[in-house]
Amino acid sequence: MTKRELIRQIAMELNIDQVTARKIVQRTLDSVLQAVAENGRFELRNFGVFEVKRRAARKARNPKTNEEVLVPAKNVLSFQPGKNVAKMISRARSARPPA
Repeated sequence: MTKRELIRQIAMELNIDQVTARKIVQRTLDSVLQAVAENGRFELRNFGVFEVKRRAARKARNPKTNEEVLVPAKNVLSFQPGKNVAKMISRARSARPPA
């Protein structure tokens, strides 16, 4: 699902125009990102936790030249799903036929 599809779905379900739905969705996403940037963590009960984690520097290889390259340390955003989300995903995946 894309952001545009989400906006259309919310607008249809709440019987509001897409401009209003877009503002709501964008404001929500901006608030989550701002909270993660300021606090390093954002938790939605029964959904999951967004958290900034530090990825250590490491050595890697350039696959074309096989040359060793140093990849610097960096911050990455991780998401740990809550129990309800994990169960829902597990059920949805097991119900879907293999590709």
